[in-house]
Amino acid sequence: MRDKPRKARVRPESPVADSTSAERQAGQKRFLLLGGLAVLLGGLTWVLAPLLLPVKLPDDFPKPPDLKSASAGLRGLLQDADKEARRRPGSAEAVGKLGVAYHANQFPEQAAAAYRIAARLASNDYQWTYAQAYLAEENGDSSNQVRLLQRTLKLKPDYAPALLKLADSYFKLDQLDQAAHYYEQASRLTDAGASLPAVFGLGRTAARRQEWSKVVEIAAPLSRSYPYLLPPYELLEEAYGKLGQKDKALEAKQAGAMTKWKVVPPPTDPFDDQLTAASFSSTRLLKQAGVLSRLAHPDRAVDVARRAAQADPTDPAIPNFLGHTLLTFFGDQPAAVDEAMKQLSACLRLRPDDLAPLWSFADDFFKSPKPRPAVERMRAFLQPYGERPEAQFYLAQAADELGQSAEAVAQYRAALKRTPTDSAIHNKLAQVLLKTGKTDEGVAEFQRAIQLNPMNMGARLNLGVALMQGGRYDRAIQELGELLRVSPLDAEAQFCMGYAYMYSKRVDEAIGRFREGLRLKPDDAEAHYGLGSAYLMQHKRGEALAEAREALRLRADFPAARELAEQAAR
Repeated sequence: MRDKPRKARVRPESPVADSTSAERQAGQKRFLLLGGLAVLLGGLTWVLAPLLLPVKLPDDFPKPPDLKSASAGLRGLLQDADKEARRRPGSAEAVGKLGVAYHANQFPEQAAAAYRIAARLASNDYQWTYAQAYLAEENGDSSNQVRLLQRTLKLKPDYAPALLKLADSYFKLDQLDQAAHYYEQASRLTDAGASLPAVFGLGRTAARRQEWSKVVEIAAPLSRSYPYLLPPYELLEEAYGKLGQKDKALEAKQAGAMTKWKVVPPPTDPFDDQLTAASFSSTRLLKQAGVLSRLAHPDRAVDVARRAAQADPTDPAIPNFLGHTLLTFFGDQPAAVDEAMKQLSACLRLRPDDLAPLWSFADDFFKSPKPRPAVERMRAFLQPYGERPEAQFYLAQAADELGQSAEAVAQYRAALKRTPTDSAIHNKLAQVLLKTGKTDEGVAEFQRAIQLNPMNMGARLNLGVALMQGGRYDRAIQELGELLRVSPLDAEAQFCMGYAYMYSKRVDEAIGRFREGLRLKPDDAEAHYGLGSAYLMQHKRGEALAEAREALRLRADFPAARELAEQAAR
């Protein structure tokens, strides 16, 4: 008989073993808790130590200025930058940013102290040494500027702004060998923005040394590469004059008169952008806006000027600048013209006794056609001053723009009663008279304008046109010839002379004038039409057709050119 299976016994754990396991688990928990607490305390110490424990600042750390009268934005910027620099006095970046904040807002002593500390902390970083040089330049400290620029270039030899600033500094000090050395270095950089001012600097240096042939060698290629830029033509005019080449000097002068840019643009300087971004100073912001405007960056100029207006809403120079900039660069956009006139209103409100901004604005306003509502608003600005000859002159232009010729004539005559010797007013009056069919009176006024000012080339051109309209081609050729003697690069005068010769049946001379004018202004549809008409008179149908097609390419809605093309094709 089989034995019954025995039940397995479950032995209870030993009390000693149970106690040891529990203690082990509790120890692990305490270890983890203490470790976590240590990490937490370490982190808090790292975060709070700078706030709770005194941090030793350099002895020359900048003392905050009195900010009671500062705007909330400026106060916040400087306080935040100062707090961060005090929290991390060993950080060149933090202390350097404090320097930028002070520099951008006209606190030069504090900026200089912060830059010195940042340069000490990061002795291999060029930017804080360059910042000191930039500040020295603004403070008129030329000796320190040169020393700091030299140190900048030891740290970053290919930094274009520093090279060109150092070259310009030596040029001002008349140390021409050093200036040429650094201009030459800048000209070899791959930075396209540095090449133009560097090569122009070499041309200026050659002119200072009176090396006139070298000036021509440098400036002539620049004038071809940058035909819209005035300074190379000024160098050429002086150089050709010194070399006794008067015709070439006159040609350079005339070409320069047609340029749009009056200054050589400097290379892009990132430090300029840092200062502008951190600035609450209306003075600095408006100055930077002016630079941007002169360098043909109108959008950026307007943005920076608007920030200047926010910084100081009481400065009339700011709306005056905005109004002119909007008119000059965006005068064909009704919204921009409307805003420009609001800016004029703000300027006059801020300084009601100064009417110079009104006359200057009106002068810009009437340089190009404007929408009728804008002209009417301009007239409203002028009417309170209607007894003044300046206002009468511009009220006459407003009336002319609005098609009110009789009112325009009356206003011009009223202005001439006060200023009878003003050549410009006689010229404008003559144009309105001509428009209303009073050709003889118009011719007389043009002649009077030229008698008063023989250099009024606009009046001479208008007189030539008026004489042609009256069929007096020989007189027109005489007047236009006098204009071209003084201004041989006047394309419009060349074209008018071409038509005068063509109507006088002097076709070869007409073709020569049209060609010369088109060399100066190749995209003039009327001139291509005139040249094509002259070719057709010589039965040169192929040439006539080519010129007619070019006129139509430039101006599709040109019925006379289309008819010329059809005649030439037949």
